Amino acid sequence: MPREVWYQVQSVLDAHKSAADATQIHDHYLKGTVYCGQCGSRLIICNSRNRHGKVYPYFVCSGRHGDTSDCTRQAVLIEDVERLIESYYDRIQISGETRQNVAGMMHAQFDQLMAADTQELAGLAAGRDRLDNERVKLLQAHYADAVPLDLLKQEQARIGAELETINNRIAAHHDEYAAARANLEDAIGLLANVAGIYRRCDDANRRLCNQAFFTAIYLDDDGEPRVTYQQPYDALCDPEVQANALNWAAETQKSDEVQTRTGAVPPVEGLNLVTSG
Repeated sequence: MPREVWYQVQSVLDAHKSAADATQIHDHYLKGTVYCGQCGSRLIICNSRNRHGKVYPYFVCSGRHGDTSDCTRQAVLIEDVERLIESYYDRIQISGETRQNVAGMMHAQFDQLMAADTQELAGLAAGRDRLDNERVKLLQAHYADAVPLDLLKQEQARIGAELETINNRIAAHHDEYAAARANLEDAIGLLANVAGIYRRCDDANRRLCNQAFFTAIYLDDDGEPRVTYQQPYDALCDPEVQANALNWAAETQKSDEVQTRTGAVPPVEGLNLVTSG
C-alpha cells in the first residue's frame, strides 16, 4: 500500500477505531467484519478436511453453529467470500467527476454552517472583550484601594475561568470545521482508486481498509455482500447523496453562467474588481 494511502486510511480510522477491537486476535482479516445476512450473527471460521486430507476453511454462521438461532445459512468457502468482497470494492469506487461534485457540495454545506455560526462567534468575541475590560477596571480599582486583595483574587479567578471557556469555544469552532474538511478530503481521496488499492493490499492492510469503510459486511443467502458503512462513507457512498451532488453541481454551473451573462458578481468579488484610474 502506498505510504500516502496508508496515512489516509489511518486518518479515517482514527475517528472510529474501538479499543476493544484493537486488542482482539484475528485468525483471518475478515473475521470480526463479516456477518450472517440471515440472522445477523458473526461468521466464524471452521475447517473441513476431505478424504485426501486437504483442509478447506469455511465461514459458518455462529448462530447456527452454536444452536442459538434457527438460522439455515450454509457454510461458504473463505476464498469465495474474499473474492466477493474484493469485487464489492469496484461498486464503491467513484469517478473523478462524482468525487468533485460530492466534495464541492459538502464544502458548500460547511460554508453555510460556518456562516450560521458567525453570529455566535461574534457574541463570544464580544464577551471576551467585555471580560478583558472588566479585568482592567478591576486592577485599576485595586490600585485605587477600592477593591481589597482577597476580592481581587476571587474576581480574577472568575474572569480567568470565563475567558478560558470562551477561548476554548472559539477555538473549537475553527478546529471542528478544519478537522471535518480534512477528514472529508482524506475519505474522498480513498474512493479514487479503492478497488485497485484493496487488491494490492496484504491481509493486514485489507483489514484496515475494511475497518475504515464498513461497520459490518453481511453475506446474504444469494451470496451477495450487503454492507453498513462507517462515517463518512455512509454518506459518500450513498447513491442518493451522489445524485444530489450531481444536481447541485448542475445548478451551481447554471447559476454561474447566468451571472456571467448578466455581468453580476458576488459582492466580495465585485470589490476585488474595482480599480482606480
